Amino acid sequence: MPQLHTSVMIRYATYTDTPQVAKTLVEAFLDTPESSWLIPDPVARRRVYQRFCPALIDYGLRQGSIYRTEDYSAVAVWRPCSLILPNPVEYEQLLDDTCGEYAYRFRLLDNALAERHPVGEHHYLAYLGVAPDRQGYGLGTALLNHRHAIFDTAGSAAYVVASSPGARDLYARLGYRLTATAPFHLPDGGPLLWPMWRQPQLARRYLN
Repeated sequence: MPQLHTSVMIRYATYTDTPQVAKTLVEAFLDTPESSWLIPDPVARRRVYQRFCPALIDYGLRQGSIYRTEDYSAVAVWRPCSLILPNPVEYEQLLDDTCGEYAYRFRLLDNALAERHPVGEHHYLAYLGVAPDRQGYGLGTALLNHRHAIFDTAGSAAYVVASSPGARDLYARLGYRLTATAPFHLPDGGPLLWPMWRQPQLARRYLN
C-alpha cells in the first residue's frame, strides 16, 4: 500500500517547468471520466492532451498561478477570479489551435461549467493532477493544504468541480461543500460532476 508523505516540498511553477508540468497533467488527465467523454478515442485523446496541456500551462501562468511538488508528480492550477475565463478570446483560440475537431467538446464542457460557476471573488482550482503512479500518497492533499492555509489567513473562498466520487470525497475532507447545483451530468450522456465551495476556515492545522 502507498505510504503517505509527512512532508512535501511545494514549488511555484514557472515557464521553465512547462515540459515536466505538462507531462504530469497529460498522464493525470488521460483516464478521467470527463476526458473520456471529451475524446472517446484514447489514441486521439493522448495526442490532443499533449498539445493542450503545454498551452494550458502558458495560459494558466499568465491568468493565475501553478504549484507543483518538488519532483513534479503533482500539479495544481489556480485562478483568482470572479469570472471563469479572464481572457475568453485567447482561450477560444487555444482550443482551436490545440484540440482541433474536439474543440467543440471542450466548449460543451466549458459552457456547462460556466453555467454553474459562482459569482463573487474566490480562488478557482481549475486543475489538480497527480501522476498515476504517485496517487494515494497524499501529494494532492499537500498541494491543496498549501494554498488553503494562505486562503484561510486572507479570508478567501475557494471553488472546485470534482470529476469523480474519490475527488469529491477528498475535497469534502478538506472543507469543501457541495453547491446547490451539485451534482450535474455533462450533456450527451456525460459523467457526473460535483461543484464544491470552500469557505475560509479559522484555527485549522495543516498536515501534509
